[in-house]
Amino acid sequence: MSWLLENWFGSKESLEQVREDIQEHLHKETYLGVSGIENPEQSSNRLEAKELFLTLHGPWGTNLDEMESELLQYVHDELPPVVRDEVGIIPFFANPTMQGYLVLAFIRNATNRSVLINRLPLALVTPEGEVVARKTFDLMTFGPIGDMASRPCDFLFRWEEFLQVPEQEVPLTLIYEAPKQSPVIPEEYKQTDGLTADELAKYKQLVGENPEVVQGEVDLKVVDIVNAEHGGLKVVVLFRNGLSKRLEFTEVPIFVRTKQGEEVARVQYGLKNMKVEAESSRLWGFYIPADSLKKPGIEAAECIAHIPSAKREHKQVPVSIETKGLIQ
Repeated sequence: MSWLLENWFGSKESLEQVREDIQEHLHKETYLGVSGIENPEQSSNRLEAKELFLTLHGPWGTNLDEMESELLQYVHDELPPVVRDEVGIIPFFANPTMQGYLVLAFIRNATNRSVLINRLPLALVTPEGEVVARKTFDLMTFGPIGDMASRPCDFLFRWEEFLQVPEQEVPLTLIYEAPKQSPVIPEEYKQTDGLTADELAKYKQLVGENPEVVQGEVDLKVVDIVNAEHGGLKVVVLFRNGLSKRLEFTEVPIFVRTKQGEEVARVQYGLKNMKVEAESSRLWGFYIPADSLKKPGIEAAECIAHIPSAKREHKQVPVSIETKGLIQ
């Protein structure tokens, strides 16, 4: 048997014991808030786990044998119901490794549309609520999660990334740290995706009425950066969806620096209902207020804006054989 079974539940435990372990140690699900409802974890409008289709991506699809895949499906189907019209993260296993603290979780998309998560900010906390590690995971290469689908994912917090390494017996809990509230958008930008009607017409002419999309690829491209009202900047981004399904974007990070390399702004935008239809594109303007600029009054012509690319990691995570157990 591979490391997953040997270090997860052990080779001799029955499915009934697995069920008991799941119910006893399962961690509380955290939600991204895409539904727009306040405190979605309190919602009673839920779907049974079995109503979601489990998909295996990357190593999960290539490295697991048939028995392991069946066990993973069993674990998934034993999960508690998920909030309808939400995207949830529910950890089901945690283990210290030589490299750091490994958490395995299901990302569950209980909406009727595909969701592409660009960057996912997570943290590990103690029972007292103390944050001992923070990390933002790049999930662009993870690809979109289909509608009404669930996908396993591993999150590794390296020891050198910890703010403070707790004692070994201290249980750690994974939480989603929602980005700070996005900058306030001037009222005149709210009607057309952060762009005025004149700007929208201008940039449509610049990129073409129907910008070319590459089949099977998703692309975010900065088209322009200009000075905006009240001393701020505006970054115009072209979203291109070359997939056969509509995508929803939940977060977009934008970095701005001078042409000499000095940082001007680093902003994380949380988006709701930002959808791009299949094999199509969409323009969006992101307003950066003056109080978010490290160089107030700077001219847009002196700046370069970019969206950080996701980093792909090609490695297998070794798991310590001394410790096993579900996340607590």
